[in-house]
Amino acid sequence: MKLKTSLEKTLFKLNTPWKVQEYLSRIPYNPDDYSKSAKRVFEERSAHCFEGALFASLALERLGHEPSLLHLRSHRDDDHVVALFKEKGLWGAVGKSNTTLLSWRTPVYRNLHELFLSYFPFYFNLKGQMSLCSWAGPIRLKKYEKIWNWRDGQEDVGDMSASFYEERGTEVISPQLIEKHPKATELLTAACFLGANKKGLYRA
Repeated sequence: MKLKTSLEKTLFKLNTPWKVQEYLSRIPYNPDDYSKSAKRVFEERSAHCFEGALFASLALERLGHEPSLLHLRSHRDDDHVVALFKEKGLWGAVGKSNTTLLSWRTPVYRNLHELFLSYFPFYFNLKGQMSLCSWAGPIRLKKYEKIWNWRDGQEDVGDMSASFYEERGTEVISPQLIEKHPKATELLTAACFLGANKKGLYRA
């Protein structure tokens, strides 16, 4: 009988999307620009949003979900990436975030536009300036796996996330209009960045 690796044993235990989210929530946020594969996330026990989305995609793939991502695009802020999954025809998301409000989404959204809107009120920079403008997805990782070994490679896969800008996006609000949007309240801003790794935060 073939013995399972530590990664395989862990993935076996992550038998629901919520358990995948719990796993990502427990590991530290990685503030570095370098992007690791899903396997290296497990080995090094840290992740930023893109790395977390790759690990989540690997775990969700084991549960029968197509590995795919939602790319949230921002103005005067960092972009964000979450892993997508569907249950009973409704979209949900698993994510790793340096904030308290941009990770998990319960699968209740009829389409990706609705899912995008669930992130909008909580997407702002340290100054409380609203910043989420557009989205792209589902970004199917099968399209990229011939170039980047996102599952278990050892190399930096950061260029893979940069290439997501080649995917057609849907603009919901222009950068010019979002600059006129009222800021998030001080209380909401404080709650959003509670416990954040300051090295990994966008400096507005």
